[in-house]
Amino acid sequence: MRGPSIAIVLCTLVAAPAAWAGYAGGPVTGGGSISGAVTTTAKPSAAAMPVTKDHGTCGHSKKSEELVIGRGGALANAVVYLDRLAAGKPATAQTVSLDQVGCTYAPHVQAAVRGSQIELRSSDPILHNVHGALGGKDLLFNVAMPMKGQKIKKKLKKAGLVQITCDAGHTWMKAYVQVFDHPYFAVTGADGSYAISGVPAGTYTATFWHEKLGTKTAGVTVPASGEVAGNLVF
Repeated sequence: MRGPSIAIVLCTLVAAPAAWAGYAGGPVTGGGSISGAVTTTAKPSAAAMPVTKDHGTCGHSKKSEELVIGRGGALANAVVYLDRLAAGKPATAQTVSLDQVGCTYAPHVQAAVRGSQIELRSSDPILHNVHGALGGKDLLFNVAMPMKGQKIKKKLKKAGLVQITCDAGHTWMKAYVQVFDHPYFAVTGADGSYAISGVPAGTYTATFWHEKLGTKTAGVTVPASGEVAGNLVF
């Protein structure tokens, strides 16, 4: 049964979830869910970013991906997650992928469980150099990818926000991977929607992160086998 929308409380801007290894995974009986949509009243920039090299592959300008807004203000690429869970469903490591297509990272924002592999791919026939840093400072990987079809796997060993850039002169290229110690997270789609399932009954803090608009939090109580609506406006 869907409950009322959760109240949203603005907090100090936070760059990334804190690493927290106190999570225990196991069976969840009577888990509930949180679902909703994230929207914004902000307007995307109409200015295009200039491309300074490799025009044959990259084109001559790029549209900023900092704000991807759909119909009705639907906000894509927002990460929604629960914080400080002691236990819940297993946090299973998987493989996520990051491709380079037309000198753009795809997907722009994603999330993964700590210990997952990220498969770096290149669909471009030019040199890229993929630079991943935790919190923008702690180097995780820095690899040259000069060949179309090339694939390289790297392990996401730490929780936090991984910012990915290109050191081959493609200064507009940027992507993010939020890495968590638990599986209770989601990334909003083009319609701004998200869903987090299998949540043990209880009261939590839900955090909504966006690269441009910052972070908001809300207290949310999830009933056993119930559904809570969590809609938010940036």
